[in-house]
Amino acid sequence: MEYFFNEVSLLAQKALVYEVLLTPKPGLVDRKNSGAHDDMDIHTFMDSILVLGEYFKECASIGYFYDGDDFSKIFDLIRPLGVEAEEKMFNATKGVNTHKGAIFIFGILSAAIGSLKGNDEKINIKTITQRGGCISCNILKDFDDNLLSKKNLTYGETQYVKYGNYGIRGEAKDGFPSIKMAYNTLIECLYEGYEFQIAMGESLLKLMKTVFDSNVVGRTEIEGLEFMRENAAKADSLGGYKTSEGMCKLKEIDKIFIKKRISPGGCADLCAATVFIYWISKS
Repeated sequence: MEYFFNEVSLLAQKALVYEVLLTPKPGLVDRKNSGAHDDMDIHTFMDSILVLGEYFKECASIGYFYDGDDFSKIFDLIRPLGVEAEEKMFNATKGVNTHKGAIFIFGILSAAIGSLKGNDEKINIKTITQRGGCISCNILKDFDDNLLSKKNLTYGETQYVKYGNYGIRGEAKDGFPSIKMAYNTLIECLYEGYEFQIAMGESLLKLMKTVFDSNVVGRTEIEGLEFMRENAAKADSLGGYKTSEGMCKLKEIDKIFIKKRISPGGCADLCAATVFIYWISKS
């Protein structure tokens, strides 16, 4: 099984590399610029990705060897690994948060993939997201009255208090509906003959049009989220990554997002996870 665990880890890292290399990405770190950030660049992301491989491997292993019927207990097993992975990330990036959201998402998905393999079940977009939802079914237990007295809330916790939105935790608990949506876009574009990077870009654009991105709201409030969605829709109406007009619009939006400090980091994490599932399903 060592080969399988390594494969999960490598494909997870590969997906994160492909995500940061996708250019242009409005407000996000890419090959052209650092987006709406002044504390990170593409090299910071690479430094982070390189130290996360063991974490993905361990999550897949835990999912594989878990032999109980209550899959939610898998989350309790991988949670401390996630904390350790965050520490490794911060050490590698000198305190910069490059992949905290990805650590959360990819940890659950890697464990889900391992669980499916361990139970000799099919591994595809439907089964992975469904098992991920089972692993995450009790994930909202932290969102209770005690949250109001907690100090140093995360973006997601702050937005739950302010807007009642569960963010990425709700996404996971519901079986990653946004990833399934982005996956359909990816498949459609590939079927139409578009290059992988274009298909990936279209998936990102789809997410930007619809997702409640905690990173965007945390930096620019709900107005920034609405602005992101509106501009993503404009770029999409011009063909997005498929056309020269769409690409020109994306570059224009990138400049605006940088100025307004809008960074769709949540959408980027979900896009990378979509690609990860696509490759795992094919391997």
